[in-house]
Amino acid sequence: MNSSSEESSRKKSYLDTFRPYLALVTCGSLLLTACPSARRENHSRVPKTQTKPFLSADPNPVPAGNPDQPLGSTVITWNTGNEGPGDLYTKANRSPEVFLARASSGTLKIDWIQFDSTYEFRLYVKKHSKLLTKLDVTRDN
Repeated sequence: MNSSSEESSRKKSYLDTFRPYLALVTCGSLLLTACPSARRENHSRVPKTQTKPFLSADPNPVPAGNPDQPLGSTVITWNTGNEGPGDLYTKANRSPEVFLARASSGTLKIDWIQFDSTYEFRLYVKKHSKLLTKLDVTRDN
């Protein structure tokens, strides 16, 4: 046998070996693309992840620190419990609410916590329409 016919024979043998697998993959691909209801059914069985909304501050209460440090720091962490965006607001004592951030989850460093004040952080559904959760942050004396 010459080298050309040997090479042709090897190629043919290689294709013969994998032909059943190629046929199986092709049929599987055609079946999936031709059956959209099966794809929808599979996706509908996947549960959507949803947790309870949460809001936390670390540390809380904020440590007193040195007397020459009138402001303390904390890190606010939040999650709306789903993929929808939330609005984070704060309210100090009797002042009006102040918008801080919009996201479904996040962290925000707050470095303006004063003595003798209570800061109420509130997490709303986007557009300030429904209160999801709230948290009071104070500072040690």
